[in-house]
Amino acid sequence: MTTTKTPAAEKKAAPAKPAKAQPRKAATPAPAQTATLAQAAAAGTVRFYRQRRNGTMRNLTYLAPGTTDRAQAETVTKRREAGETIQAIANDLKVSVATVRRMEAGLVLAQQVEAGDHDGKWNGEDARVIVGKVGEEDQAA
Repeated sequence: MTTTKTPAAEKKAAPAKPAKAQPRKAATPAPAQTATLAQAAAAGTVRFYRQRRNGTMRNLTYLAPGTTDRAQAETVTKRREAGETIQAIANDLKVSVATVRRMEAGLVLAQQVEAGDHDGKWNGEDARVIVGKVGEEDQAA
């Protein structure tokens, strides 16, 4: 007895089930706008840069209030105001001279941001703020 197999194309296909309508997802709300540049910086949503003469950007550290980095930078600044040299502070903290300078620069930037000095350079949406260009100080003088 011979049996004949029907080709796959001839097999009856199961009736297609109608696709269920997918409920529409609610639009994702935009992240809440931060009121000021200082608040955005403290939240970590904004980064600060200084533009070099060749056009590349140098990241500047923002020292948020209440952080250990901020407290250390304030201590370094007090020691500098008391007359200690950068080298002596660097040796005492076991860091480089450049690190001590960056601590001071970071504290100055934080104080400027908190005073609102750079608010005009931020549109409320960008994640980066260019706070200055190398050589701007020379042109202003």
